[in-house]
Amino acid sequence: MSEKLAPLLGEARPSDSVAAMPLGGVVREYIRLYAEGVSHTARAKQLDTDKFLLFLKRYRRAQDIDCLKVSDWDFSATQRFVDESLKSGEAPATVSRRLATLKHMGRVLAERLPGFINPAREVRPPKQKQTRPQSISAAEVGAIKECARDRSSQETSFAALRNETLLTLFLDTGLRADELRSIRMSQLEPSLEWIKQVRTKGRQFRKVYITEQMRDSLALYLKARAAELQRFFPNLSAQIDSKLPLFISGFKASTSDPKSFELGAKSIWRIIRSFSVDTKLHPHLLRHTYATELLDVSRDIRLVAQALGHSDVRVTMRYTERGDEEVAQALEKARENKRSNHK
Repeated sequence: MSEKLAPLLGEARPSDSVAAMPLGGVVREYIRLYAEGVSHTARAKQLDTDKFLLFLKRYRRAQDIDCLKVSDWDFSATQRFVDESLKSGEAPATVSRRLATLKHMGRVLAERLPGFINPAREVRPPKQKQTRPQSISAAEVGAIKECARDRSSQETSFAALRNETLLTLFLDTGLRADELRSIRMSQLEPSLEWIKQVRTKGRQFRKVYITEQMRDSLALYLKARAAELQRFFPNLSAQIDSKLPLFISGFKASTSDPKSFELGAKSIWRIIRSFSVDTKLHPHLLRHTYATELLDVSRDIRLVAQALGHSDVRVTMRYTERGDEEVAQALEKARENKRSNHK
């Protein structure tokens, strides 16, 4: 049995003992291991499991959530949760996400609890029309970058330069917010060409490429970063610096704790939102923009999947979806080309 779940589950036990375990405690341990923190993904998993436990309490007519047992979670309860969530007006995408959380939790428990079978494994998600993720146009990207440059030149502060570099690195790499904020200097190659060992949502690791143009901006930021760190570390060693974040914040930072220099998740969202021009920005919108642009230029879906850190290319396929108007325009263009060739 995995040592990760040992504090709650202990050593292997008979299947009847597993069925009698408190489900609330098992869920809390799952959240501690896989959804701890304030990131968007963590908050979503926390909300999904909370919703399910409240539903299950009502469905099983339990006095309290703590009265629920592992045996109370089965296929029929999961299916009813999906059906009632849809009837209550929740969007199919939201219900699909909640089910995905339950499927993952069930898979984790099935791997670690003898005799436990994932109750959500055979439950089908609601059908929904696949749409291409929202992105912003090249013109708006240019306007956003110009806004960031103007602000950085006018304010001439470390924070302004850091925020501009943060924005442009999002657009240059397609990194997720949690991936970017957790990058340490030890992951950055001296040539500034690659970021090593970037941990993905699926707990895998990949290398992320930095374009030549971005490297020049990053080098300028690193000089300002070194000067900013002199306020905290008059004699900063390479060993200590390697443990510090790439993007630092001195707010409530402590020299004894390198992680305390990390930008908060909410801070990153506020920084990116502050650069909005026509569209309200957020980090994942920049990731979608990067992916859409890369696919349009390369026409290589596997390349995009690798660049984004997707383990399943089917996830990346949503960037190939086209709206009705785009389909109509393409068909008209194809018809015009056919007529021209017959002349």
